[in-house]
Amino acid sequence: MAFGDKMRNGWALAKTSFSLINENRSLLVFPLISGIVTIMIIGSFFGGTALIFGLENIFESGGEGLPILSYVLMFLFYLVSYGVVIFFNVALIHCAIKYMNDEPTSIGDGISFSLTKIDKIFSWAVISATVGLALNMAQDKAGKFGDIIIGLIGMAWSILTFFVIPVLVFEEKGVIDSVKESGAIMKKAWGESLSANFSFGLISFGAFLIVGLVGFVLFQVNIVLAIVTVLSMFLFISIVMSTVKTVFVAAAYQHVKGQPTGRFDGDVLDSVFMTK
Repeated sequence: MAFGDKMRNGWALAKTSFSLINENRSLLVFPLISGIVTIMIIGSFFGGTALIFGLENIFESGGEGLPILSYVLMFLFYLVSYGVVIFFNVALIHCAIKYMNDEPTSIGDGISFSLTKIDKIFSWAVISATVGLALNMAQDKAGKFGDIIIGLIGMAWSILTFFVIPVLVFEEKGVIDSVKESGAIMKKAWGESLSANFSFGLISFGAFLIVGLVGFVLFQVNIVLAIVTVLSMFLFISIVMSTVKTVFVAAAYQHVKGQPTGRFDGDVLDSVFMTK
């Protein structure tokens, strides 16, 4: 399939995701809450540890510093922040799939579902935090070439775990088996490129470019107004795009498993995940 056709199909999937979200705007609440809680976590960890130990001591990577403690704190930060993001992604995917099945749902329903899967969410958060810490530690010791290799490893991990969350919470599998299943799905239904994700990236880039231009214009008028406006627009776009991508994951999973995908076109989804 030509690159232009892939882009058109990716854009079609993006539009369908936007349409579903526009009809069910409560889906935006999940990444909104996740973002707010994550900001609070960042403030708690970095503010609290800096106040108690001193920022230069906690995150010093060598010499007389406390590298072991810094890694422990980093792991805890990853664990909590990943746990929050995964929790609300599970709730969002649950609600999105119910919408695709024409079933009623609500914010409370999504959160309740996530609470029933809290053990699996915690297990996946531990794995994600461990991988994140390992990659961070390796990056600290790597040179420029090593950074490229680590970046590729991180990308491969993201591809391997593309379907982990829906597999983990909707199938009777543990974390390790869910990773294997996610990898098996990607291997069986691997396209030349994830054109939808690329389209999402272009949309995000265009939106943030507009934000930058708006900020530049407002900066000439009032600095405070420019900062408030840019931050508000940035947060709004981040929330919308996060929701769009997660809805796409839900639709792609449903399609691969032969389940209803609502308004998502099966042929277009096939073009993204083309069976070898």
